[in-house]
Amino acid sequence: MSDEEFNTEYRSRENDAAANFKAQSSQHSSNDSTSSTSTKTSNKRKAMANFDDQSIKRHKDSRNAKLDAITTQNKKTDFVDEYLKKQQLIKSSHGKAQIRINNLKKVLLMLKSEESTIENSSQNSFLGHATTHISKVIESISSELQSSGEIDSCRVCKNEDNPPTIISKTCGHGFCCMNCIVKYFEYVYNKNSGQFICLKCKHQYDKNATCQIGSRYGIIG
Repeated sequence: MSDEEFNTEYRSRENDAAANFKAQSSQHSSNDSTSSTSTKTSNKRKAMANFDDQSIKRHKDSRNAKLDAITTQNKKTDFVDEYLKKQQLIKSSHGKAQIRINNLKKVLLMLKSEESTIENSSQNSFLGHATTHISKVIESISSELQSSGEIDSCRVCKNEDNPPTIISKTCGHGFCCMNCIVKYFEYVYNKNSGQFICLKCKHQYDKNATCQIGSRYGIIG
């Protein structure tokens, strides 16, 4: 082989090697670029996923807080409604019992009046038994009336026209109307060491007890 042919072949091989090196470099660069883009895409997806998870968690926490507040409010409403229903039943029972007592007393007065005008001993004896029986019935109704429960009233102003709206949660008594709530608080903090108390049964709450005052009713405990 001549020198010229040798040189030509050598240059051809150099050109091929250079072309291969350039192609490999380009491929390597392309792979690095693809890998970098893939990594960036993956990181972006992870960030988006974390953001979505945090958003969902915040949404759940907010929703749970709202549900807890609604549940608490519903419990308060249920407690007040139950108290009012109980008081209404007691008032109804007392009203009906009082009507019976008044009617029996009228009959009793009439029999005693008749007894004083009748001279026949047998008739007087019958009327005597009748008046005794009616008197026992009146006593029985009065006893049942006391055991059925007492209609709550404000223990501060003693005004029966002002139904109590401050209710003790533990004992279930209403004992103070809204007009007297300031006086009640003055008593609690000035004379009872800051401890809430039911003025009806004297149930004493500890110092951690709360008083929740609404637009119409307040609950202690």
